Formats: sequence, structure tokens, C-alpha cells
Amino acid sequence: MNHEELLWKYLDGECSPEEAGAVEKLLAEDPEFKREWARRHKLHKQLQQQELEQPSLRFARNVMDRLPELYHKLDIRPLISPLWQKVLGGLAGAFLLAYFALVYNFVETTAPDGASQIPAVQAFVDTLAGLPVQALSILLSLSFGYILLVVIDQRLKKRFDHTGSPRAK
Repeated sequence: MNHEELLWKYLDGECSPEEAGAVEKLLAEDPEFKREWARRHKLHKQLQQQELEQPSLRFARNVMDRLPELYHKLDIRPLISPLWQKVLGGLAGAFLLAYFALVYNFVETTAPDGASQIPAVQAFVDTLAGLPVQALSILLSLSFGYILLVVIDQRLKKRFDHTGSPRAK
């Protein structure tokens, strides 16, 4: 922090004890700093003695009347376009189907009675087993990311009405 900022903080009484000690040390050692402090102290006292001006009621009313013009309506659109929502929803559904097929396959293969496999499910599981684990991890991450974005989008739609201003609770 430079000396000017420190001096104003000292005059306003907002200094920490360490900063106040540094200012008092500078006042004792540096005559130029002491002259600057005296000028600012005089200005500070004069500013404190002046009365605050109140704006006229007409001015306040004019400002309040113009406030709605200053704020434009926000363009609230979904974070993800409807087409991509469908595409990503389909991918998420495929991932969930694959997950449940893998779980089903695991349960079927560990069944104590040795029940036979359903051929369509077995073919699907074999196809998924051929995919690298990284591809399934990426698909899982994208699915959860998509779900998170949709939830955030819905919450923002609920929070903001069509004028773009936050709804009062």
C-alpha cells in the first residue's frame, strides 16, 4: 500500500495498529510526509464540517421514474439447445441401458442356479465389453455433466421470470 492510501486510512481511522504505527513513525521521521498529513488533515476536517446536500424531491422522482428504462430485459434461453438436449439425453439413456445390461449380466453369471443368458442382452454386453474403459468413463462424465447443466438451466428458469429480474421469495 502506498503512502497516500495509508494516510487516508489513518485520517479516516481505518488503519490496523501496525499501519497506524507505521504512519506515526513516518510523521516523526519525514517532514515532507508530515506536511502532506497536515494538508490532508485540514481538508479532512473541512469536508467533515460541511453539511450534506439533499437532492430535491423532483430530482429523486425523475431518477426513480427512469430506472425501468435503464434495465433492459435479459434474453433467457436454455443453456443447451433442444436438439442437443435430445442428443445428449439419448446418449445418457444409452449409457444407463449399458450400465443396467452390465449389472444384469453380472447378476446372471453369478446366479447360483446357472440360469441361461438372454442372447440379445449377452450380445449387447459383449459389445460393451469390447469398448475401452476410457470411452465408458468419458460417456459417464458427459452424461452427468449434461444432467447437471439441465438442472442448472431449470433452476435459473425458475429463479428468473420473463423480465429477467430475480423473483421475490
